[in-house]
Amino acid sequence: MGEHKTGTVFSFELYFTAPAGEHVIDALYEAGWSDSTIDLDPETGGEGWATFHREAPSALQAVVSAIREGRKAGVEPLGVTEDYVSLKEIAERTGRTPAAVDHWVTGRRGPGEFPEPRVPRPRVSLYSGAEVSKWLVANGLAALSPADVEIARICEITDSTLLAKRLQRQLSEDEQRELDRAVA
Repeated sequence: MGEHKTGTVFSFELYFTAPAGEHVIDALYEAGWSDSTIDLDPETGGEGWATFHREAPSALQAVVSAIREGRKAGVEPLGVTEDYVSLKEIAERTGRTPAAVDHWVTGRRGPGEFPEPRVPRPRVSLYSGAEVSKWLVANGLAALSPADVEIARICEITDSTLLAKRLQRQLSEDEQRELDRAVA
């Protein structure tokens, strides 16, 4: 089994692709995913996800250990929870009314500079849970646990990193070198 140091329990989801075969689920549990609930059709393989409640010294260690264990068991990670939240969900998490949250968003109340929506929609826009958590804590508007803020931040960064690495595989070596020089 995977070795997990004691610490805080961090909750997140990891999305992955897996080969077909009944052995995959057993291999994941043996690699250390005993603290997760796995959703995958082992007969067909393909895309699946696992919901973790992992005890670790930090959010980064929780997510990184899950990725490493998954790779050891033969699955390829695609991403981790990008926590998109609606204004209603922000209100529920903060114990405020949706109207109060709408005032923060529009700047009618609060300190201003509320994070822009990641998925703008006419009726229900979606915001980055990580950005909103940081904004709320920085402005003293919600008592969120440090673990919730940390896992939101780590999941946002990890998800972006996994996506970037997957997309970069589509580049030729010359294109990759040129991109590396440009963003270094």
